[in-house]
This record gives sequence, structure tokens and C-alpha cells, in this order.
Amino acid sequence: MSIAPSFSQRTSPRSVMGFTVIELMVVVAITAILAGLAAPSFIDSFRRFRVDTVRDVMQGSITLARIEAVRTSQPVVIRRNVGCGVLLANEWNCGWQVFVDTNGDNILNGADRQIQLVEGQNQTVIRKANVVNPDFLVLDRLGNITQFGQRFEFFPTGLTAAQGQLLCFTTGTRVRVVRNASACP
Repeated sequence: MSIAPSFSQRTSPRSVMGFTVIELMVVVAITAILAGLAAPSFIDSFRRFRVDTVRDVMQGSITLARIEAVRTSQPVVIRRNVGCGVLLANEWNCGWQVFVDTNGDNILNGADRQIQLVEGQNQTVIRKANVVNPDFLVLDRLGNITQFGQRFEFFPTGLTAAQGQLLCFTTGTRVRVVRNASACP
């Protein structure tokens, strides 16, 4: 008995060559259709991620300012940066600085000590939604926010605040995140 296959049992060279052009084109077409359907959800996910990141950085700055105010028993100011482009009076897109305000003028100068500098954020609008003192937020020596009714709005460029997130400050200086709303509850 012979173990080797006979000539007629061997596969022809044509059947082991791989995919045909038509099979390859069908796979590419299906992949393109699936990518086209998934792209819009990826774009929305990236926008939400950017907004979440910027909001988290702001919350971190507020927490840092509170800790420093209590530690030093001095007021701490979070003030928006200017000079990175045309901004509305209450937009914080250029970033912000956190500093101990030893002389109480709410401006970083003289003996004031800078604690943190946050650079501008692209493709996300950051807006302080308070017409009184839109340039800064003050925390007293006990870490409490001195101006009640404050809120920050974070939303993707080209959309509205109602399509983003709000960072709301309650009377007890608790910070809350509210999504897809135009005002704090």
C-alpha cells in the first residue's frame, strides 16, 4: 500500500493561490460600510472625552485651590488667562492660573504665589456663566467660594452649553456636574 497521494488526489496549484479579486473587493466594501456607520459615534465619543477631560482639570484646580486656601489660611484665586485669541468676556479657553492672593486684588502680582497654570484647551468651549466677575473665582481662607451662584459651562466648539456639561456650585460650595442642561438645578 502506498502512503503518498496519487497525482489525481493532489490539489491543483490554482486552488491554493488565495482569495479572488471579487472576494477581496466584497470584504473591502463591507469594511468601508461598517466604518462609515461607526464614524459618527466615534466623533461624538471624542467630543465627550475632550469635554470630560477639561471639566476634570477644572475640578482638580478647584480642589487644589481649596486645599491651598485652608493650608495657608489665605484666599486663593482661579483666574482665566487672556491673550490666546479673540474671546468673549467670560470665556476661559486660554486656560487659567491658580494663585494665593496675598494682597486681595484678584490679580497675580507682587508677593502672590502661583500654584498652577493650565494651558488653553482646543475644540472645547469653557465659559464662566456669571456676569459678575467673569474673570476669576475666589476661594476664602476656609476654602469656600465667596460668590454664590457660580457655574462653568463646558461644551464642544460649534455646539451649545445645553449639549455639554455644567459645573455647578451650591451654597455649601459643593461642586456638581450636570449634563445636557442649560442651567443648574
